Amino acid sequence: MLKVKDVHKSFGELKVLEGVNLEVNKRERVGIIGPNGAGKTTLFNIISGFLRPDDGKVIFKNKNVVGLRPNQLAKMGLVRTFQIVKVFSNMTVEENILTISSDLDYLKDFGLWEKRREIAANLSYGELRKLSIALAIASNPKLLLLDEPFSGLSPKEARELADIIRDIHYNGQSIAIIEHRLSDLFDVAEKVLVLNSGKIIFEGQPDEVVREKSVIEAYLGKKYAKVFA
Repeated sequence: MLKVKDVHKSFGELKVLEGVNLEVNKRERVGIIGPNGAGKTTLFNIISGFLRPDDGKVIFKNKNVVGLRPNQLAKMGLVRTFQIVKVFSNMTVEENILTISSDLDYLKDFGLWEKRREIAANLSYGELRKLSIALAIASNPKLLLLDEPFSGLSPKEARELADIIRDIHYNGQSIAIIEHRLSDLFDVAEKVLVLNSGKIIFEGQPDEVVREKSVIEAYLGKKYAKVFA
């Protein structure tokens, strides 16, 4: 579905990505973790067409899509959400969904049905987060890039979103997720990539990541060794 091959990106003298390689297969849920400044969001911006790499390829559906704009990629089925919530704040929740799809069941799936007549600007942060993800899913992407989807959600909302993410997987879509809330991410990811200083330094299943000493100590912190032991 997606292959990132030897991608490099610098901003002036600052090297943000150095030879990144990764794959997301069909119907696979991949998590991407790493400390602040590791290059995670830059990687997402390059994959989704908001930035152009200095070198390397982004292969989506067997085509090198470097140079294509975000709207062109969205038409091909590559859609992303943002760490900062983006919705139509002056429209109702229902009107937001109708800009993408006539199927209002998405609001039921996300627990927003009772809020459908509410102006989006009046929603809580967690509700706005769910609406933004609902908008992305309503476009029926082949590959969905989620940037910190659990941010701002209560434990109950996070569990509900995790169920939805798993349902997307069963519908045949692929998902790549950047997330700092590791327990929530590990609940849904089948494979986890650890990015640090612009390089992938480890790849494995969630239980392998938390057993890897260098990852735990350098990037997750020693406290996670006890939490996930």
